[in-house]
Amino acid sequence: MEILTSIAITVATTIFIVLSFTIYLTIRIFTGKSRNDKRYAPVHATVFALLFHRDELYDYETEIARTKPTYRFLSPGQSEILTADPRNVEHILKTRFDNYSKGPAGRENLADLLGHGIFAVDGEKWRQQRKLASFEFSTRVLRDFSCSVFRRNASKLVGFVSGFALSGKAFDSQDMLMRCTLDSIFKVGFGVELKCLDGFSKKGEEFMEAFDEGNVATSSRYIDPLWKLKWFLNIGSQYKLKKSIATIDKFVYSLITTKRKELAEEHNTVVREDILSRFLVESEKDPENMNDKYLRDIILNFMIAGKDTTAASLSWFLYMLCKNPLVQEKIVQEIRDVTSSHEKTTDVNGFIESINEEALDQMQYLHAALSETLRLYPPVPVDTRCAENDDVLPDGHRVSKGDNVYYIAYAMGRMTYIWGQDAEEFKPERWLKDGVFQPESPFKFISFHAGPRICLGKDFAYRQMKIVSMALLHFFRFKMADEKSSVRYKTMLTLHLTDFSAGRLKKADNKKRKKKTSKAMEILTSMAIIVVTTIFIVLSFALYLTIRIFTGKSRNDKRYTPVHATIFDLFFNSDKLHDYETEIARKKPTFRFLSPGQSEILTADPRNVEHILKTRFDNYSKGPVGRENLADLLGHGIFAVDGKKWKQQRKLVSFEFSTRVLRNFSCSVFRRSASMLVSFVAEFALSGNAFDAQDMLMRCTLDSIFKVGFGVELRCLDGFSKEGEEFMKAFDEGNVATSSRFTDPLWKLKCFLNIGSESRLQKSVATIDKFVYSLITTKRKELAKEQNTAVREDILSKFLLESEKDPENMNDKYLRDIILNFMVAGKDTTAASLSWFLYMLCKNPLVQEKIVQEIRDVTSSHEKTTDVNGFIESINEEALDQMQYLHAALSETVRLYPPVPKDMRCAENDDILPDGHRVSKGDNIYYIAYTMGRMTYIWGQDAEEFKPERWLKDGVFQTESPFKFISFHAGPRICPGKDFAYRQMKIVSTALLHFFRFKMADEKSNVCYKRMLTLHVEGGLHLCAIPRTSS
Repeated sequence: MEILTSIAITVATTIFIVLSFTIYLTIRIFTGKSRNDKRYAPVHATVFALLFHRDELYDYETEIARTKPTYRFLSPGQSEILTADPRNVEHILKTRFDNYSKGPAGRENLADLLGHGIFAVDGEKWRQQRKLASFEFSTRVLRDFSCSVFRRNASKLVGFVSGFALSGKAFDSQDMLMRCTLDSIFKVGFGVELKCLDGFSKKGEEFMEAFDEGNVATSSRYIDPLWKLKWFLNIGSQYKLKKSIATIDKFVYSLITTKRKELAEEHNTVVREDILSRFLVESEKDPENMNDKYLRDIILNFMIAGKDTTAASLSWFLYMLCKNPLVQEKIVQEIRDVTSSHEKTTDVNGFIESINEEALDQMQYLHAALSETLRLYPPVPVDTRCAENDDVLPDGHRVSKGDNVYYIAYAMGRMTYIWGQDAEEFKPERWLKDGVFQPESPFKFISFHAGPRICLGKDFAYRQMKIVSMALLHFFRFKMADEKSSVRYKTMLTLHLTDFSAGRLKKADNKKRKKKTSKAMEILTSMAIIVVTTIFIVLSFALYLTIRIFTGKSRNDKRYTPVHATIFDLFFNSDKLHDYETEIARKKPTFRFLSPGQSEILTADPRNVEHILKTRFDNYSKGPVGRENLADLLGHGIFAVDGKKWKQQRKLVSFEFSTRVLRNFSCSVFRRSASMLVSFVAEFALSGNAFDAQDMLMRCTLDSIFKVGFGVELRCLDGFSKEGEEFMKAFDEGNVATSSRFTDPLWKLKCFLNIGSESRLQKSVATIDKFVYSLITTKRKELAKEQNTAVREDILSKFLLESEKDPENMNDKYLRDIILNFMVAGKDTTAASLSWFLYMLCKNPLVQEKIVQEIRDVTSSHEKTTDVNGFIESINEEALDQMQYLHAALSETVRLYPPVPKDMRCAENDDILPDGHRVSKGDNIYYIAYTMGRMTYIWGQDAEEFKPERWLKDGVFQTESPFKFISFHAGPRICPGKDFAYRQMKIVSTALLHFFRFKMADEKSNVCYKRMLTLHVEGGLHLCAIPRTSS
């Protein structure tokens, strides 16, 4: 059984942790995001939707932007705001530039690939690199040098395309353009002849492939919530990224080393024409900060700007020309006009040399066509900034500190509210006026970024694209290898085409199959991660708890109480908790359960109870666990505190309960409620229908406690108070949830995630608070208007008057706590005890009849008495005192079914109990009243029998030691309302039993308790009432 228990606990824990992890993410996503606040951008979905739509991500975002120019996805920790509104873009990138940075998420996502390069940093590092780069890009030397490189590589590209054109074979133009721009950027940027286009550089090809793979993997971080776990486990996309970075780093560090040697050997200006040489010279001024790692980052950022964006843009440009052949021919005509060439020109080098600065400036239509391509297919389709402080965007939407704001260039290029109804058409003419190119606002045409971070290489990019385009279009006309093929983009930092091939169709199909396999593998990887993570968390959590449970507990030291099991056994046996503990106590009057941090000691030994509650009272407090467990429901009320607060409340309550005014007032309320209760039961008795006695008694005692305690006619019994019923239901729900904290080691996690019992508790507390604070406010107003004593008969009025002496400490929150503690004492315990009392009378009909006979003898009534009010008025103080057998039967009930089945204290210091067992500081000690009532070593061999006679001697009730009969507590904290409770129970019992005989609605039904702070009957107590009187 112990093995099965452990297996069940493990399975349950696993399921719970999986659900908790899922719910944790969900709650982290939905918590504090002002989802329905119209001041914030409308919420479209969660970040998981982006992951789901990753293959068509930019089109998915575009569709949303058509109706919501600014909108949100919710993610753990913050909102992901996306905007296609140029006003917002200008605000982020220029107006409030200092308030929007790369942010922690942006920097972290880019760090492994781009390090501290210009695209991945803010502040001083960004300014330093920007300053150096700005100076270099402004020099004529670099411009002339770069143009000569672009022409030379364009000439080589023409040569390679010629080979395919002559053979009639298709080719992958994007791959060829990538190689061409890579060669160019390596020559211009780093002074290296890579020869990737020629296919002579195996290392160059490996580097290019690794860089593209790293680009894809880095991009996935923005939509993959599990990327950190993949990185940690070295699997999936993050495994590929690590592998790519290793290849990249090896190549780049080798390049830096080689370049340093060249600079050391040569000092002529030719060597220093490239940008890396200039950065290396600059690094000599600050070698500590501008080390090889920093230079590596600069190189890779320059790479992404110079290779990826230009090659990708040229690829989309050729695609658009294939789809728009008239535009292609217009550009060709412009080339011929500007260069004074004709279609029969075959001198490649001669023609390309004619593409000088003047010719490039005259290519207005080509410039427009390239810009139109960039509008629809921006090289960086989406970029992000993070709000450093709360802000309001120009469109009126609020942004919270830490929110990521994405400006979606791909979507902006397709918005009719930006570009007109023809926004999705490829129309270079939109950029021209009288044949001259007209630039647009950079916040509308965002392809080259805008504001202080606008792209420094914009003119270089146009220059390279124009040179390559002119060279290719002068010598060739392009068309798709397969006109029916669908060209898609690849989700990366830069907008590459997926399988855009002007040929090699068979190879492309193989690539598709590989990609499908790759996607499937990525899904399987994610699933594997979840499974592995779950197992890892479960094992780690189990190991942590095991260590915490078994560390420092002196398990085999006979000076301490014997260990029975761990706290998980209590959790597993929670539905039959009190009986489970009782079975153990039959053999071990004092025993232990091990829990994280301390031992949970349970005792049924009256000597120990007296020691804890009286002899060493000052050494045993509610303790941190007790206070914390009760705090949300009972706050700082008398049952949840120690010290000064307890003394203050105890003093006030003791005084009130000792006054004759309150005693008389409460008895009149109890009689009135009992009279109403008889009337309601009479209806069921006459109809022959069963009713839930516990529910009715709860309503009755609630009405009584509200009148006596708070001076309010609640009328919950007659069903006139909807708010009262909601309050009662919420209070019972809160009671159950609070009780579960004492056996549930995961309650804090549930509370943090706001799930399960803790979610119900928070909901219940909200309902309770609303009701109670309203009650306090109303009562204050009543007291302000009236000054007569009638208003002040109730206990709340007296506490309110007392609060005027110390309004700072006795505030409404404190009064709320006092009310709810009074509620637990006055409603739950009395109604629950009366329910168990009626249940015992149904199970012991002879006892029921004995009580009825005593009632008749004491009140001088007989079975034909039908005057309910008249009979109840006869239940006076004298009559109640004479009800000895009834008093015994009620005491016997609360012996077996104590209203508080179990209570706890915590040891402030080490101690030794009277039974010889040691207690360590911080140990929780439970005295188990439910168990004590069933122990033969306390009550004799007939301990489990319902036997009121055990309390009588010569017909007179005999009190027992409160440390043996612990139902009303004992010592300095003994229940001050004990006599009030007996009085109410006697009045209600006398009224009901005089007029009705009770039996179970279903004699075969098994009645169980509900695990709460107080001992309720599970599912209610369904009885039938038979009238004793005749009309």
